[in-house]
Amino acid sequence: MIRLLLLCLAFVSGPAAAQSFPSKPIKIVLAYAAGGPTDFLARTVGEKVSSRVGQPVLVEARPGANERVATEYLLRSPADGYTVVLVAPPHAINPSLFKMNYDAAKDTTGVIHLVNLPPLITAHPDSGLQNFNDLVKAAKAKPGELTFGTPGNATSNHLMMELLGLIADIKMQHVPFKGDAPAITELLGQRITVSANTITAGIQHVKAGRLRAIGIASRERSPLLPEVPTLYEQGYPDAVVTTWFGLIAHAQTPREALQRLNAEFDAALKAPDVREKLHNVGMLPVGGSAEEFTAHIRAEAGRWAKVVQTRGISAQ
Repeated sequence: MIRLLLLCLAFVSGPAAAQSFPSKPIKIVLAYAAGGPTDFLARTVGEKVSSRVGQPVLVEARPGANERVATEYLLRSPADGYTVVLVAPPHAINPSLFKMNYDAAKDTTGVIHLVNLPPLITAHPDSGLQNFNDLVKAAKAKPGELTFGTPGNATSNHLMMELLGLIADIKMQHVPFKGDAPAITELLGQRITVSANTITAGIQHVKAGRLRAIGIASRERSPLLPEVPTLYEQGYPDAVVTTWFGLIAHAQTPREALQRLNAEFDAALKAPDVREKLHNVGMLPVGGSAEEFTAHIRAEAGRWAKVVQTRGISAQ
């Protein structure tokens, strides 16, 4: 009789655990400084999830080391689903660049693909560059002389430009900066040829006519800059390298908790008010299953590993 009772308790414990999660605050750890686009994204979706589950969704910034500080914090936290990290392409790029204290593929798992944010390539209006094909022609006429700025060495925008170099068979000099703002400042001063940044960083200068957008690295045009052709449209179908953002969790997180997190954040992304807020800053909601996001991360890791090796990119 006692054994039968224990079996019954074990049978119902799984569904009960799923229904009771979350029973305390959820923490979204930012891999970047507070106040930026990731902070905005985390708070926008977090507030909606909080209203749905009846628990606070806290946002805590732990920037540094190309997202590794935040990920290491996650792996030191209990694997219970109450701590997740908001990551971007560096999470998939890091294994090709660094000797890390963890195995990203084995120790973490995807929760949900939140949004895509297309990178924008801009040039100075006086440069004579009207589109990306003009840049390719100029680069082939002066191999290794043209320069491109990015928010930093081995960032996703840097690797995007290296990938474009492989696709278009061109070589330019990389000039890394510490963030989007200084790169754009140098472009405004015509001290670099082009700059690759997030659309949110460059859009105000494009709309004011201080910079010219020569291409956007997404499959579809951005609703914020509908007049700017994509690199796909300009003859580079393999140049869809949209910057993505999503949540990861400890790989040992209980399946019930992972599924609940995915369902609640997916529902938040579908809410009209959330979608409007995200669209207003150029973020395109994605959603989908945890398995789909995990597969996406692995595909990105393989893609960028080839670029890192072929172009001889280092973290220095």
